[in-house]
Amino acid sequence: MKHIAISLGLKGNVFEEMFGEEVQAVRMNYYPPCSRPDLVMGLSPHSDGSGLTVLQQAKGGSVGLQILKDNNWVSVQPIPNSLVINIGDTMEVLTNGKYKSVEHRAVTHKEKDRLTIVTFYAPSYEIELGPISELVNERNPCKYRRYNHGEYSKHYVTNRLQGKKTLDFAKIPDSYFA
Repeated sequence: MKHIAISLGLKGNVFEEMFGEEVQAVRMNYYPPCSRPDLVMGLSPHSDGSGLTVLQQAKGGSVGLQILKDNNWVSVQPIPNSLVINIGDTMEVLTNGKYKSVEHRAVTHKEKDRLTIVTFYAPSYEIELGPISELVNERNPCKYRRYNHGEYSKHYVTNRLQGKKTLDFAKIPDSYFA
């Protein structure tokens, strides 16, 4: 988080100060082999509501993570002893879109199983969030409204995973700028 802040020309501890008492959640996913992977989705396309997501793919696991890049699904090859870091919706809002959350999905494999351990790092549920003022200007107008992170988290977990649709909760409509 410190390096993201510095890359944006901000103080290194800006996110730490904003997040308050951070929330960290862990989820484990097991995807067994599937005889018809063309018919089964491991996890629907979505972006994460967190600030950052850290994914550990178990050793010997199969390819299962795919990211959407240029409207094509690209497989992320597991690298032994490494972590995959995803930018979440919260970071997209705070950076006013300079950093984009990653739309991704999990797919099944015909012969191999897959185990993942995912950690989500997010602000306190009591915190009000919106784009950092230093990242909003005439050339880069505010793209997201301010909101309570707890309300967004509730919205996120009570809606279906549909691409980056849950981020619409915070978006200011393009028609507002017309």
